[in-house]
Amino acid sequence: MTIAHDDPHVARLFEHLVRLVAEEDGDPLDAQDQLVELARTNSPEVARYWKQVGTGVGVPDTAYKGGGPHLFPDAPVVREFRTSGTTGSTRGSVRYSPLGLELKRVAVTARARREIDFADVRPVVLPFVPSERAAPHMAIAFDMARIAEAVGDPRLSTAVVREAGVDFELLAQRLDAAVAEGLPVVLVGATFAFVNICDALEAQGRRWRLPPGSRMYDGGGFKGRSRVMAVDDLHDAVGRVFGIERFGNIFGMTEIANPLYDSADTPVGPLGERPKAGGPAGGPRVRDPRTREYRETGPGLLEITDYALLDRPYVLLTGDLGIAGPEGVAIAGRIAGSTSRGCSLSLDEITGGAA
Repeated sequence: MTIAHDDPHVARLFEHLVRLVAEEDGDPLDAQDQLVELARTNSPEVARYWKQVGTGVGVPDTAYKGGGPHLFPDAPVVREFRTSGTTGSTRGSVRYSPLGLELKRVAVTARARREIDFADVRPVVLPFVPSERAAPHMAIAFDMARIAEAVGDPRLSTAVVREAGVDFELLAQRLDAAVAEGLPVVLVGATFAFVNICDALEAQGRRWRLPPGSRMYDGGGFKGRSRVMAVDDLHDAVGRVFGIERFGNIFGMTEIANPLYDSADTPVGPLGERPKAGGPAGGPRVRDPRTREYRETGPGLLEITDYALLDRPYVLLTGDLGIAGPEGVAIAGRIAGSTSRGCSLSLDEITGGAA
């Protein structure tokens, strides 16, 4: 018998996970045991998979092409996020129940408050993505909206990408206002959106010296459709155009709920990718591609544990290369033979990258 979305056990598990991801309070192993049981009970496909490869091994991200395991078919789907479909005819998609979407909201909000910490001011948050209203099926738009709500100045924070592309006048207006008021700016968005926007602004001869504390967080990979950019080269470009000196990367996927932030400013990957560490709410690990055992050092298959996932298995085996080390796991792009990440490529196109 499956476990219903409105079962009291699910309500208690939800509260446990909220404490874990919002306050980092609780027992991750207990949460894991309950999430394993939920996935086994509500998804025969996952139960068979774990019987074959071992309990707790990540479900491959390819399982979400055209759907994937959804643990509460009895509950209304309040949000569906999709990959762009730019890498093939079949789009990846994930569905959220009411409790599942609320848990994601709590996780993204709490993580933003921990990572983007301004003690006495709300910065101007400018996402280089479409608004949540304009792109309701894009997970990165949902996440960026939560970041802006959590830490941003409500008067001046806004998404600056429209259907036709980047609204450069709106971007300039908000940057000028931040400079005039002395408010720090947080620029967030897809990696190649930053590349394209910096290219365009430098071609126009437009530059700023943003207030102290301003920073950028890019998300996605450093390989576009026709261009590769090292991490430090991107930082140099953003520094020239916006006059900032603080940088970070956020790794997100449509299939996970809680994005990962850099844990150290140490170049590790081939393009200088920085490591990301785990914690009570989960995080990245690396598995040996042959034995499926965890590696504490060196390259392997990137696996992400995410205790903000309620509607699908809590652990995902991605098509990305992970490089494990003492400060965490650097995520160094798709493994040869895996499709490129569609969301990043679609945002590359929207913001002016090569088709």
